[in-house]
Amino acid sequence: MNEGLYKAEFETPFGRSTAVIYLYNGLFRGGNSALFYVGIYELKGNSFSAVTKVKRHSQDLNIASVFGMDNINVIIEGEIEGNIINIDGVATEVPDMQMRGKLTRLSD
Repeated sequence: MNEGLYKAEFETPFGRSTAVIYLYNGLFRGGNSALFYVGIYELKGNSFSAVTKVKRHSQDLNIASVFGMDNINVIIEGEIEGNIINIDGVATEVPDMQMRGKLTRLSD
């Protein structure tokens, strides 16, 4: 996996969203126009894992979290295939709601 800027596309039964994420030296940083992500990631072979906090930075409630709530902790597992990381995740606050998606590398 190459470190750098990634496009994130993900969905849950609650909704879909896109964002950008910067992966560098074990740090997971990113967000969209309403939420930001701060966490860490780890690589083991072709496996990717991350733990990140998701918090709202905008008061525009028309842009919802795909988990239906703000200020959550998300655990992500994934498989690396070239410049794409296919991911599955769950928020610890909503453990029965699965997130699926992918991260696509855009740049260094």
